[in-house]
Amino acid sequence: MIMSITVAFIIGVAVLLFLALKLKVSAFLSLLATALTIGILSGMGTTEIIKDIVAGFSKSVGSIGLVIIFGTMLGNYLEQSRAAHKMALDAVRLVGTKNSSIAMSISGYLISIPVFSDVGFLILSPLIKAISKKSKIPLAALAVALSAGLLATHVYVPPTPGPLAAAGLLGIDIGRAIIWGAFAAVVMTLFGWMYAHFYLMKKSPDYYTFVETVVEEKEVDETNLPGSLASLMPLLLPIVLILLNTTCAAIFPKDSPVLSVTKFIGDSNIALVIGALTAIALLGKRIGKEKVLKIMDSSLKDAGSIIFITAAGGALGQILKTSGAGDSLAQAVVSSGLPFILIPFVISAILKIVQGSGVVAVITSATLAAPIATQLGIDPILIFLASGAGARAYCHVNDSYFWVYTNCCGFDMKTGLKTLSNASIFMSLGGLLATFIASLII
Repeated sequence: MIMSITVAFIIGVAVLLFLALKLKVSAFLSLLATALTIGILSGMGTTEIIKDIVAGFSKSVGSIGLVIIFGTMLGNYLEQSRAAHKMALDAVRLVGTKNSSIAMSISGYLISIPVFSDVGFLILSPLIKAISKKSKIPLAALAVALSAGLLATHVYVPPTPGPLAAAGLLGIDIGRAIIWGAFAAVVMTLFGWMYAHFYLMKKSPDYYTFVETVVEEKEVDETNLPGSLASLMPLLLPIVLILLNTTCAAIFPKDSPVLSVTKFIGDSNIALVIGALTAIALLGKRIGKEKVLKIMDSSLKDAGSIIFITAAGGALGQILKTSGAGDSLAQAVVSSGLPFILIPFVISAILKIVQGSGVVAVITSATLAAPIATQLGIDPILIFLASGAGARAYCHVNDSYFWVYTNCCGFDMKTGLKTLSNASIFMSLGGLLATFIASLII
């Protein structure tokens, strides 16, 4: 029986890879088809399969749907108000122009928590060009340093949609996911920054090949920006509230009146609503009333695809649990002697390298590895961290970020591969190191 369930799981994963990678079917439909395949092959009844798919789907939507919507909305407000630009300029002023690569990593780290990494790079690309001309620091070093921060929090720190969805699928407290994700993102960012600072910074100008830039060149306008507090507050407030809830739950007894307050304002749904409302209050006048309303509508569209992919992952996770695949795979892992954290890392890395999306890689890896961790009694935060590390394995031509990076900087494909793509390998190793450190502590 164990062998048949293992075979069903292997065939299901093969179906997932074939549909998503070969036929280019959407991740949503690929995950649902995989759930059906594993359910049927493992001997589950058709009624039970449908019931479990619906249950897993609805549970995931209920746990993370609103959070993803309001997190996306918050990011859009920070983007449109130029608050992200203000954060980057403040970071440069804080550390000095000579240390601009550090400033860019810090900026990317913060900005990519609410704003998609592709958009974050588009926003800041004129700034890194201006800094490069002024400081004589190679553009690639600044661009990779910025990318290190952007791509690290993109896979690790809620309320970024990918890690937020993974935390929901794994049943991890959002505050705890923020704490450990932030730690892993620091290590990952540091590894990417070191590649930029100690390797790319030393390269001669002829190491880089430029082509005509695809993105229209824009002057850096440092005027008419929001204030520092107004820029940071909408981002920091919901994170502080969520962490406050997590901290108070660990300190105070369950019947404490303090918890009745912190559980409400620190609930991830309410905290992100507060963050979005704070953005409207502090930045809405700059954006304009009509655009504020348009951003609300567009955020629903932006968040929709991620919510559906996550829900499909939840449906697959429920099938894996009910079918007994978790028990079977757990025994296989124990028998193999492999370190457990390598399994979600490898799954995520393969998906990332082949299909390009870090979000899909994180969600799928977390879904497939979750039942194994449950049976082995391993903290799911390790799956969360290992999946994020794998999702940064190699950023190349099938990733939209790669083309945003090369086009904005004016690099040819070869330069993109030997700067950003090679740096992403080091970033992935940094994430894996952070996962190993966490495994020693947890």
